[in-house]
Amino acid sequence: MQTISEREDQIKTMEKFFDWKKLYKFFDLKKKKSVILAFDHAVEHGPHKYKGIDLDPVRIAKIAREGGANGVIMHIGAFKLVKEKLRKRVPTIVKLTARTSLTKTMMQELVTSVEEAADVGADGVAVTVYVGATLEHKMLRNFQQIKEAAHDLGLPVFAFMYPRVNDVKSTKVEHVAYAARLGAEIGADVVKTYYTGSTNSFKFVVESTFVPVLCAGGIVTKTEEGFLRKVRSVMEAGANGLAVGRNVWEREDAVDFLKKIKKIVMGNHEKV
Repeated sequence: MQTISEREDQIKTMEKFFDWKKLYKFFDLKKKKSVILAFDHAVEHGPHKYKGIDLDPVRIAKIAREGGANGVIMHIGAFKLVKEKLRKRVPTIVKLTARTSLTKTMMQELVTSVEEAADVGADGVAVTVYVGATLEHKMLRNFQQIKEAAHDLGLPVFAFMYPRVNDVKSTKVEHVAYAARLGAEIGADVVKTYYTGSTNSFKFVVESTFVPVLCAGGIVTKTEEGFLRKVRSVMEAGANGLAVGRNVWEREDAVDFLKKIKKIVMGNHEKV
């Protein structure tokens, strides 16, 4: 585990060599922090998983706008419905890969091209790789195609690097750190991955990765206070922020809760 001094040196090195300007739309470049509102859940899990929750993309756009999100993740169909409401106010990441919960196959396939996303005004693109899954090689091949096309158009690539051991989700620190490091090594501009359960363990994930790290915000907690404690833990580990979805938009007070999350992420760790 790095000392505080060693971690500070790593951050200085990263700031010296990493081109933060390409992420100016999505990050507070002074603080190197970001809160992204994720809304790709109805594709992978299905609307039946969110009965009683308003899944209207217009509502999600409003939450992102009024809650001060640094960006929003959507599939292209949802984005087309709200792009005029988000334009110049909340940058949008279009998710290019997908799978459904109706299959056991751990594979996210291309469903939208980089060019199509760019044509409708996306500011960035996202791709999921299940690291260690049986079909990992196909997802890595897709990643290469996405990365090359996106960078040719000046679009940053957000890589959701999720470990799968025997095609089963893993949040073990060694697996998550491996997945995050892989994303950095193969050219992702930002890596999003799982929380590992503690500040110290997630710190190892961050330390192992030399591009910005966002924690996936689907962390299960029993209370609002419990979730906010996890957000603090993520930030104390040195992460660059959070990409959070259902823990925000499932709530009636979604806008206010998103503001609370952003307050913590941007450096105010006092109780909210």
